[in-house]
Amino acid sequence: MAALLDQIETPCLRRLYAYWDERRQGRDFPARSDLDPIEFRYALGHVLLIDVLDDPQRFRFRLHGTELAARAGYDMTGRMVDDLPNPANRALLTARCRMLVETRQPAVALDERILGQRRFGYEVIWLPLARDGRHIDMLMAGLIYRNSAAALDA
Repeated sequence: MAALLDQIETPCLRRLYAYWDERRQGRDFPARSDLDPIEFRYALGHVLLIDVLDDPQRFRFRLHGTELAARAGYDMTGRMVDDLPNPANRALLTARCRMLVETRQPAVALDERILGQRRFGYEVIWLPLARDGRHIDMLMAGLIYRNSAAALDA
């Protein structure tokens, strides 16, 4: 997984990934209970926790970090991913969550999303969590927006 660490550009996200990797302690994935938010407070406002629900597979925001909610203009904590207001963002997040559960691998991405009438670049790391160390029951993400935003063409 060292190759993934080399792909992460943002220092805060590199630190969060290293913390997650350390907390695995030889298992495929750490459990949510293995993580102490105090130990990654440097990233906390930029963290998403998403519950993985089975039968049928759905995803629910356990935590929508304060910095992310402020940038979006809404808080998704406690709500389903299906409730995201922007259809493109909803489809992308659902696909990413499904991919993470299927591939069983952490991931990093540089991408853009539309919030309001602006497009924002961001870097995100996705880190699977498993209560039993094997069955993914939660996804943690650290998402940092880039400084620039471009107005959308009308």
